[in-house]
Amino acid sequence: MALPLKIALRFLKNGKWQTLLIIIGISIGISVQIFVGLLLNSLQSSLLNNFIGNSSQITITSDTENPLIDDYDDIVDELEEFDELTAISVTNERPATVIDGTDSYNIILKGFEFDDADEIYNIAERIDDGEEPDDDFEAIIGVDLNDELDYEEGDNIIISGFIENESVTRTFEVVGFFDLEIGSINSAWVITTLESVQEMFNTSDTVTSIEMQIKQEVLYEADEIADDIEDELDLEDENLKISNWIDENENLLNGLQSQSLSSYFIQSFVLISVVIGIDSVLAISVVQKQRQLGILKAMGITNRTASLIFIFQGLFLGIFGAIGGIALGIFFLWGFTQASPSDFIIINYDPIFISISAAIIIVSSVIAALSPAIKSSKLDPIDIIRGE
Repeated sequence: MALPLKIALRFLKNGKWQTLLIIIGISIGISVQIFVGLLLNSLQSSLLNNFIGNSSQITITSDTENPLIDDYDDIVDELEEFDELTAISVTNERPATVIDGTDSYNIILKGFEFDDADEIYNIAERIDDGEEPDDDFEAIIGVDLNDELDYEEGDNIIISGFIENESVTRTFEVVGFFDLEIGSINSAWVITTLESVQEMFNTSDTVTSIEMQIKQEVLYEADEIADDIEDELDLEDENLKISNWIDENENLLNGLQSQSLSSYFIQSFVLISVVIGIDSVLAISVVQKQRQLGILKAMGITNRTASLIFIFQGLFLGIFGAIGGIALGIFFLWGFTQASPSDFIIINYDPIFISISAAIIIVSSVIAALSPAIKSSKLDPIDIIRGE
């Protein structure tokens, strides 16, 4: 094993410029693979995080005209048995109107249990000014809505709604302003405690929805998890229905799947070009080194040893190309993040993806060396020395 290894290194050193060029070619190939792969994976993660990362991924609501869910504590207790769920939050949501002098603004009044809701919406870290409601009839307002209302912390806000056909009006104290980074929410939501909404609309011990988030690794299985929950809890018999982010965002999911498919195609083409390049260079090397190989065979090296010379060359080219490609790919990604005007995409330098990419390119380099290796094993030393 040591002899073909030494000869392979000698051949690579003797053709150092040729060796350098093929290593640069491999490095550029794998750098493109790493750049495209990590960039698209990070883009997908950022899209998911921005669109569904801080929102309900599975939601239980009423399947009747009455939007209220009774005995929700029992349902929550059963949901806690599902290991896939990372957060469960109950909500009482009501359409309402803010009365501001002679003006009125249609809003959604959301009642949360904030310890649970923060695990989904991360409200505490998204308050621009003030704090989360702590007592009943304290409220926080979306920043876009407040651009129209122009309230300050400590002001009173009058909110009106309907219980059946009767109007009900309550005064809330403004304790802060939130920015959930979604325009439709920032311009419509007023958030308060669950008990405040229940008391205002006389719906004690009821909620309008049960919201859930699931583990990141099973995010694309939300529809299956929702089906399991529906069957386990007999939701249909309870006049309840369940929805999930996959069914509600079919276009987004199709876009992500198409994006992944295009990434695989690009990486496959890069891999094929690298394999063809290595095969071509080593095939030329067989021709260039015919005389040396003939002499070595005449001195007693076996066909297996002659083959291993080129296998080792492919291995070394793959290893050094992978190292250079990883460094170059990370440099390109760093340059992209520096040039990008926003932090929408947060690059995830996934070590597993990088390692797999490097391993694939190394194995492919060895496979590319097989054809030249077989050719070298079939060389007849007598014919070569004679110049035939």
